[in-house]
Amino acid sequence: MPLTSEEKEQEYFANTLKSYDDYAQYHLAANHARRMNFLTLPKAQRAVLVELGYRDKLDAVDEGIRRNGEFLEEVYKSGVEPFMGEAVPGEAVILDPEHSHDHAHSHSHTHDHTYGPTRSQNQSQSQKDHSQSHGLQDKVRSTIRQFVRDWSEEGKHERDTCYTPCIDALEQHYAHVSGEERRSVKVLIPGAGLGRLALEVAGRGFASQGNEFSAHMLIASNWVLNSTQHRKSHTLFPNLHSFSNHLTTATNLLKSVQIPDILPADILPPNADFSFVAGDWEEVYGGRTEAGSWSTEDQVAPEQRGQWGAVITCFFIDTARNVMNYLAIIKGLLKDDGVWINVGPLLWHFENIADRERGEGGIELSLNEIKELASTMGFDLKNETMTKTTYTGDPESMLKSEYTVAFWTATKRKSA
Repeated sequence: MPLTSEEKEQEYFANTLKSYDDYAQYHLAANHARRMNFLTLPKAQRAVLVELGYRDKLDAVDEGIRRNGEFLEEVYKSGVEPFMGEAVPGEAVILDPEHSHDHAHSHSHTHDHTYGPTRSQNQSQSQKDHSQSHGLQDKVRSTIRQFVRDWSEEGKHERDTCYTPCIDALEQHYAHVSGEERRSVKVLIPGAGLGRLALEVAGRGFASQGNEFSAHMLIASNWVLNSTQHRKSHTLFPNLHSFSNHLTTATNLLKSVQIPDILPADILPPNADFSFVAGDWEEVYGGRTEAGSWSTEDQVAPEQRGQWGAVITCFFIDTARNVMNYLAIIKGLLKDDGVWINVGPLLWHFENIADRERGEGGIELSLNEIKELASTMGFDLKNETMTKTTYTGDPESMLKSEYTVAFWTATKRKSA
């Protein structure tokens, strides 16, 4: 008997929570494999590597993995009750400066829609389990890097490059609104990740709502927004999962980062309006059903239409399977005098990946086509700039990936 949507959601969060709990065992086993490789070397070669400190290096990596594991165990424990309880469809949870808040559950989080090729029917269960575990641990490692980006001093440069221009543009657009009046301006941040941008917007006095789909991000942001009590209370080792492209072992491979650099409660004004909604962006705000149909012709949930003073898309629009859907939702959400603020690349997440359940393929556009599409759909783009930035990058790595991201602000054309 197939699982219900609620049962799939519970299974999804259970597997995600388990991946946090399994982190240390998984990565200690991977490091043990390196140790076994070392032991297969001729005695003379092992002696040389011992002199170089290779065995000590493996021991230090083990310790870093254990330290990461202790932190992730805390994240795991903080997520069991809120994310394995009853889901509350479509309900936002209000976040207050005293940290007495949780994340809301809304809509299904499974949404696999059988992406990609079908697994062989002959694949053993152990192979499937290993493949799933590998994929989940990759997401855990990504979450650790996201903590560095959003909640450490080392991530400040990336935040300044991406978040600060968005916040500045928001404040400029609403320069005529100040003080308590800012609470009347509702700002939506889809793809909010670990919540730093949404928090900073709330810290400026706006009514800020983050939306996130990833269970790994939701569980981790729940911890950092609800459970942190002291600055720099936890130490992470983000680089020790790969031995490649490090200048030094001590300062690069074994680099440590302290989080959080700030406490959320310290920057939120009294009576802050800050909330998080979990779920698929198209379903929560566009009124799309899990089967893929749209409840309204303009692709906007009726209760959301014209309710938002701003939508900030930071590294988000390229998560669209069909970006026209995203732009239609943004347009429908905005008030007549609202603003859409965008920054990000065009790394299309679903390129060449079909959604067989919904019968949809991906639509990938170039930047000039995105801008022309936005204009065709009734947006006037302004303040267009291009900026180079990294994303969860290590500035001291021997291998660096750099994006050239597009920034703009857009308003709805009066005649549109």
